[in-house]
Parts: sequence; structure tokens; C-alpha cells
Amino acid sequence: MIEMTRKLKELMDELKRIQSETFYHCLHVKKLTYKMLQQTNRDGITRFGEDEINHICKGALLHDIGKLFVENATLTKDSALKSSEMDDIKMHARLGAEAVESELDDGEREIITNICRYHHERIDGSGYEGKIDIPVYIQIVSLCDVFDALYTDRIYRDGLPPETIFDMIRDNKCGRFDETLLDCLIETLGDIDPERVHFMICQQ
Repeated sequence: MIEMTRKLKELMDELKRIQSETFYHCLHVKKLTYKMLQQTNRDGITRFGEDEINHICKGALLHDIGKLFVENATLTKDSALKSSEMDDIKMHARLGAEAVESELDDGEREIITNICRYHHERIDGSGYEGKIDIPVYIQIVSLCDVFDALYTDRIYRDGLPPETIFDMIRDNKCGRFDETLLDCLIETLGDIDPERVHFMICQQ
């Protein structure tokens, strides 16, 4: 069970009120992250305990909370972003980590702030900050983040089918990901039937 302070609950409520698309994206990423962590543990890729899984899932839920501090008009723009607007969006990772840090317990703080700060980093250094030494739990959340962002409909485009997304990730069009983790995501989603994937990820 994910427990949050009053302030974190208020931030999530505010996110739902003014950026519902981001709010539900966070729910989807948390749900998919939990399923993928179960799979990586079963496959022997990770050995996360119950508390660690809870902390990682909480980080997945809060990973985009920093978008509250970005202009909504920029986030919902249906045309190409200016360089300055892209810079503003990139700030959400650091701002999110700063916003949640004081609201976390000692045992969860490092994991959750790292997820908020570094979920756009890639193992080839192509992320926001060029970080390449990325803990596997962040890589898992990042992969789930990318999948849901491409799978669900957005203002500026329709969602993509799973097979197309997997091909894009394999071709490094979303930055480079660990192939073992991608295989695990595919295994987590089963037979890649679109209706089944939608049910797994998007049912509230």
C-alpha cells in the first residue's frame, strides 16, 4: 500500500485537477511498474523486497509531479515546441524531485527522488542530464514511462500499437534501453494483444 503525506496527496489532487492526462499517465506507469517488478524478480533480473517495490511504485506514481510547475499551455501544446519551451519541460524532473524530497521518509527518499530526477535518463547518456550510471529500478520506471506515453492517446497524436512501440525502443528512437528489460516488458504484457494491454494498463 502506498502511503503519502497530506502535501503529496494535495499535489496529486492538483495534478488531477489541472493536468488530468499527466495524472492518469502516472497511475498507468505505477501499475505497469509493479507488474514489471514482479516479472524481473521472477526472472532473476532483480531481487527487490516488498518495501523496495513499494518505494519504487510510489516513485513511479510521483515521477511526473514536477509538471505541476510547468506552464499547462506548454504541456498541452499541439504543435512543435520552441527550444525554450522544451527547456521548461525538462525542468520538471528536477523540480519534481525537489517538491517531494521533504515529504518522504528516510528509507524511501533516495529511491523516490532519484526516480523523479532521473526518469528521463538513458544508458547511452541521451537523457536530460547525460547520466549513464542509472540504477535498474529507474530504468524500469523509465521504460514503463515511455511505453505508456506512446501507447495512450495524446492531444497531438493517437496512441501507438505495442508492436510499433517495441520496435521504436529496439531501434533506440526513445534513447537506449537495456534489451533484457525490454524483453521483460514484452513478457509482462503477454501476447501483446491490444485489448489485453489496454485492460492491464488503463483500467483504474
